[in-house]
Amino acid sequence: MGKIKNRKKNIAFRFWVYIEVISGTILGSVLCGTGYIDILRNIVVSITGIMVFVYYYGLKDSRMVKAVPSQKAFLISFAVSNLLVAFTAVTDIGTVWMAGTAAIAVMEGMGHAVSCHLLLMLQYLILSADAVKNNRIVVFYAVLGILLALIVPEIKKRRLFLYAAVIFISLTLVLAMVLNGGNIKEIWAGRAFLARCIAGDIVLLSVSWVTYCIKKQDSRNKRASLPGHDQKTLAALAGTDHMLMQRIKHYSEALYIHSVRTGKLSCRAAESAGYNKNLAMAGGLYHEAGRIYENEDYKEACEKIASEYAFPLQLTYIIKQHGCTSGGPLSPEAVLVMVSDGIISTDEYLRRTGKREQVPDERLIKSVFNSKAMKEKLDNSGMGKEQIEKLMDFYINNAFKEEV
Repeated sequence: MGKIKNRKKNIAFRFWVYIEVISGTILGSVLCGTGYIDILRNIVVSITGIMVFVYYYGLKDSRMVKAVPSQKAFLISFAVSNLLVAFTAVTDIGTVWMAGTAAIAVMEGMGHAVSCHLLLMLQYLILSADAVKNNRIVVFYAVLGILLALIVPEIKKRRLFLYAAVIFISLTLVLAMVLNGGNIKEIWAGRAFLARCIAGDIVLLSVSWVTYCIKKQDSRNKRASLPGHDQKTLAALAGTDHMLMQRIKHYSEALYIHSVRTGKLSCRAAESAGYNKNLAMAGGLYHEAGRIYENEDYKEACEKIASEYAFPLQLTYIIKQHGCTSGGPLSPEAVLVMVSDGIISTDEYLRRTGKREQVPDERLIKSVFNSKAMKEKLDNSGMGKEQIEKLMDFYINNAFKEEV
């Protein structure tokens, strides 16, 4: 049932992309008084562009669609930009029509933002009178949109948005100078266009900032609802004698041992740092519980287990994140489970290959932090660089001291 539901959801996502783009094409064509034949021609060109976009998002069983956590927000942002592009058919609105690219860059990252911008660029080419008259404007918008998609996802703190705005406006001016061959007269003659673009840049960075704040607040709300929620259930799940742990043991003794080691190490790290020890313990115990349903998709198996054993929401987040490469951990406890699993897995691998004696504990732990905690997206975890460094010190001094 889970696969069918996901397939329907992904089909609906692509369907709405078609609707939004075609609607924008029709609106823009009508606004500039295009005849019926030309409207049909514009629709055909738009559909060709959408087909490439949808193929990209439908590739390999829609993995790109699965990588979009908030499809509704994605589609709303994309719809707004399609609407704004339609108005470029009758008036120059500067860079404002890239608002969807700016929001998607914050929500989903560079890859999604670039693909959306390219589709919006196609719409702009179809509908804008300026695009027909001046190829330099097309190049200007194409490059500027890609730069927006590159810069915005790298902003990790609110105060950096002002700095990003200065950079982006500067890039707008530099790009205008390059495309005009440094001719000051031409640049001055086009000052009204540049003014609209700079005003648009401010709007774009404002959209990015608001989207970032909403995303951050949403993450905080999720975390705020987690601690203290159904602690009795968490306490029961955190026991190695729980029936689910017995199922794991029956399925694989090796998986059971790995899970217990990961759970205990996560629990000790949580106690040391002042986080929820039962959540960290349970997260470690069940981070690979989905493997007991070996013939099912790992993510869907995790959701099935969470439902079957009435996992609290915070624990469900942790086990679902374990098999997911995008988004990063949503809580400090999820970071602990991620790091503990990396340390235990590396230790087990080195023991199997007979190389454990050659690798000191500190070197092993630092290598895990370098590959996991320092490179994963921790923006939504509630942990900063200083906390990560303290956590690494704890693991270096304690990771293998209480091993049985």
